Formats: sequence, structure tokens, C-alpha cells
Amino acid sequence: MQELFLSSTVANEDLQRALRILQGYCGMKPVTFLRRRLIWEGPRARTGLKGVDQGIYKRQPLLREPHLWKGLHEQLVRQSYIITLLYDVDRDQFGQSEKMEVQDDEDSAKDEPAINFDQLPGSLRWTDLPDPAGGRPVSSRLIVNIENERGLCTILHTMNHRLNQEMIQESHRFVLGNVVFDFSRYLQLPPSETEPVSSIRIHLPAYDSLVPFDSENKWVLTASVLVFNGSNPDHIQKGIDELMTVKTDFEGCFDFQALERLVFDTRVKI
Repeated sequence: MQELFLSSTVANEDLQRALRILQGYCGMKPVTFLRRRLIWEGPRARTGLKGVDQGIYKRQPLLREPHLWKGLHEQLVRQSYIITLLYDVDRDQFGQSEKMEVQDDEDSAKDEPAINFDQLPGSLRWTDLPDPAGGRPVSSRLIVNIENERGLCTILHTMNHRLNQEMIQESHRFVLGNVVFDFSRYLQLPPSETEPVSSIRIHLPAYDSLVPFDSENKWVLTASVLVFNGSNPDHIQKGIDELMTVKTDFEGCFDFQALERLVFDTRVKI
């Protein structure tokens, strides 16, 4: 599957105005969501890459999208990449342990059951280095999205991937036809006194304690189109035309650009 996209940024103080503009343009209210983003780094090797462990088909015979796993395997045996796992989270899940302590129920806070991400449905996202521009006015890259799957952390462990980082993604989404508009910002979790950096956090801190990765707290605005048959030039051109219409419609409002492709490089550095 091919993703065509254009990127822009919006200052935090301009976000509400930008949301109103997109609401009028798309004729819908934004879909707002929070996600935990678990960043997994592939093996630091150039050769001998195993890709997707073929044993998962026996251990997890109910994998929802076997053809997508096959496509992912074909990419990972040629190059080591960073892979992202996404899990939806509610705002009220933040700061639960602090709330328990305030209620003088420290034992309950300590005994709070650990989150087992393998039991939760999540999404796996792999993206390739975008293609060289070659005169194309939009960014274009291969992607694999495997959604609503369980056992993803264990699968990545069997593929010799290691957890590198966790962050929170806050997003507002609009859809118009084939075009998806996403306003997103990425938030860092403050250091934990009890949980190591290299582990998935059991207790989420208070939401107000999260720190934007961007020092200016800007939002990334992406307009994207998915092309399921990326080998069909007519389908690609249709997606490009739709994005160029968006770019034209928002001239003077949002500065949509095809950014330098290395900005989106997910290859593991050896």
C-alpha cells in the first residue's frame, strides 16, 4: 500500500482556529483520540535479518491479516527498520496511581495490575523511506498497517526488536473523500522513579505532566491519501491530484509541503 501525503505545522495558539477551518471544509466535527506509541528498533545488522518469525502462524493461527504480515516480512528481511505499535488510551487513564495515593490507598496503587499489552488490540505501523521526489509534488512511501491485532509486543520480541521509546500522540482527525487530515502532537512521559526507561510504563503519569517533544509545542498537520494498488499509475495520479487540490484550497492558510524525505527515515542506523 502506498501513502501519499503533504505536511504542514500549526502553532498551538492557532489550533482551535485551524480546527474550525477544517470542520467547515470537511463538513464534520473532528475525531479526537489519544494513543500510546511504542517505538521498537529492529536488529542493528545488515545481514542475517529474520524478518517476521514464521512461527507466529502456529502460535497465533487467528492472525487477522496474514497477507500483510507476509508483506512486512518481505521488507524486514532486506533492511532493519523502526516499527511503531499504537494503542488507544483514554484521558482518564492518566494519573490513576496519583489519585489513589491522594485517597490514602497506597496499597491499592501498588497492587494495581500491570497492563498486558499482548491482551489489548493494537495497531502495527511500518513505513519505508519516502521515494525520491523525481518531480512528484507530494511525499510517497510504502506502508504496512496491521490493525486491531493482539500479541504484537511478543511478536516483535520474537523478531529481535527492542523497545526504544514510548510517547503519547494526541490527534484530531477529519476526513473528506479519500483525504485524511490529521493534527498531531507528540508528548514525552516524565521520568519514572520506579519504572525503567526501557520498559512499557505500567502507570501513566498525570496528563498535565506530559511535555511536548517540539520545544514550540507545534502541531503537525498531515493531509494523506492511501493508494491500495500503488503499482497502478492512474491510481497514484488520482491521489496526487486530490492532494494538490487540497494544497491549492489552503494556500495562504496552511503551507502544505512535500518535506525532505530523510525527515521520515525509519531505517535502523548501523
